[in-house]
Amino acid sequence: MNLSNLVEYFIHPSYKNNPMEYRKARLFVRACLLTSLFSTSYIWLSIFFEFQRGVNLMIFNAGGFLMLTFLLKSRIHIVLLGNLYVFVGAFAVIVLTYFSGGMWSAIYPWIISIPALALLVVNRISSVIWALIALGFMVWFGILAVNGVELPTEYNTEMRTLWFLSILPGLLMIIMVISLVFESVQTRTLYTLDEKNKQLLVQQNTITAQSGELEKLIEEKDHIIRILAHDLKNPLFNITGLINMLHHSEDPEEREKSLSLINQSAENAQNLVNRVLEMAMLEQSSIKLRLERLELGKVLTAAIQSQAETAGQKEIQIDVENMETEAFVMADELYLHQIFENLISNAVKYSNKNTSILVKLELQNEFVTVKVMDEGPGILPEEEDQLFQKFSKISTKPTANEPSSGLGLSLVKRYVEQIDGKVWYDGQAAKGSTFVVELPLA
Repeated sequence: MNLSNLVEYFIHPSYKNNPMEYRKARLFVRACLLTSLFSTSYIWLSIFFEFQRGVNLMIFNAGGFLMLTFLLKSRIHIVLLGNLYVFVGAFAVIVLTYFSGGMWSAIYPWIISIPALALLVVNRISSVIWALIALGFMVWFGILAVNGVELPTEYNTEMRTLWFLSILPGLLMIIMVISLVFESVQTRTLYTLDEKNKQLLVQQNTITAQSGELEKLIEEKDHIIRILAHDLKNPLFNITGLINMLHHSEDPEEREKSLSLINQSAENAQNLVNRVLEMAMLEQSSIKLRLERLELGKVLTAAIQSQAETAGQKEIQIDVENMETEAFVMADELYLHQIFENLISNAVKYSNKNTSILVKLELQNEFVTVKVMDEGPGILPEEEDQLFQKFSKISTKPTANEPSSGLGLSLVKRYVEQIDGKVWYDGQAAKGSTFVVELPLA
């Protein structure tokens, strides 16, 4: 059985419910075992100096300290046990001092250890009380010495020098042990405090980061609400107005035109809602790609055709270059189509009437790039870093007042990254805007 298990043996389980009492109980057991061992060694020393009273008191000490450890198992309050411990030690020291010469005894300085033991094993209040008791006995022994009262010296006085040489170093040892215990407790406490401070700092940083993320999420949700409130207002207002016109119009051609405009406004509103839902889905990382080997030219052609009618309304020509080049990529067809549909839709949206858009496919070693180039007003250099951010609003506006949620390019970036590609804005173009998508070849 090691020392730690031995200490645990004497401690009542109920002490473990209170960390402070449990720590004091462990310290109390160690102190009792140590002083019992210390007293045992002084039994042999008393025999050597023919100090029979010392033998008797050291046997009392050794047995008393051991008995106190067993009392700890009975759940007696630790403060009471601690004071009993100090009493046993103080009684032996004061009696031995009295019967070995009083103030002129080698044991007299040991009286200063009494309050030190009380501070170590009990608490500060007990230490103060025992300090006053110890001081009282020291003063009493001093008064006796001043008045010339000779106290008995029951040890062999012929060995007085050896007596002092043997007894006084023991005081140094016990004071040293007490100091080491205090230093160990203080070091352990400071270490524990430092570890807790580090944990608190980590928790504080985590809370700060989470708070920042939460504020950002709240701001984004508020932004989404503002976008929906603002951008849905126009198509819904148009639908309401057109329905009123239908009620008052009997011209078939006019009614057909109104129905077409209602359909277009409803599509615009639906597209906006879809964009917001797509972004929310991406943020939750719930997107699941169905990767397959796709011919990029065919996907591009389909994306161009989906925007042909919108481009035709603004008399914009969509030209293609190298579309017959065979280039295969691993991607999800739905999201790959969305990438280029978004880019071409933006090009149409920000281009003036009677202009052209070029979609160019190029092979470059292990990659294929697609460039979407328009002849619009372009992007201001200071706004280029905002292009792929969510809800970004730049100064360039759609040329026919088309709705813009600020989500299109951020969706493009997320989709491209999902298939290990890259997308960027080429600010070196001579005119208009050029967006480049780079994908690894399959």
